[in-house]
Amino acid sequence: MNVTKDVIHDLMPLYAANECSADTRALVQEYLRENPRQAAELDRIVNTPISGAVPPAKGLDEVRAFREARRRLRRRSSVMALAIFFSLAPFSFFSTGERTWWMLRDAPGSALVYAGLAAVFWILYALDRRRSQSL
Repeated sequence: MNVTKDVIHDLMPLYAANECSADTRALVQEYLRENPRQAAELDRIVNTPISGAVPPAKGLDEVRAFREARRRLRRRSSVMALAIFFSLAPFSFFSTGERTWWMLRDAPGSALVYAGLAAVFWILYALDRRRSQSL
């Protein structure tokens, strides 16, 4: 089979990225040995810096910072959800056909416990928010 220049041009990106099979790599290398002009062109393409490219990260500091920020936001969201739930729970009611049960009226002790938990979660939320703003 005769390998044309177009086939090699199609394979060059895979060859340059080292993402082709060993047989394909051998085929391209054999063609480039026979055609030094295409070998020089491939070398020029591979060694030309890309303008605007993002340099590789020196470390994983950015990834760690992102994960920490995501963890803090999840925690803050969970605390806020709990604060909202416990704030609204004392106002909950349940109705049957003949009677309506309202927590504030029929179970004031439970409503007080829920309100206390709401206050705790709102304080935790405020402290977490203040701490993240000072960072």
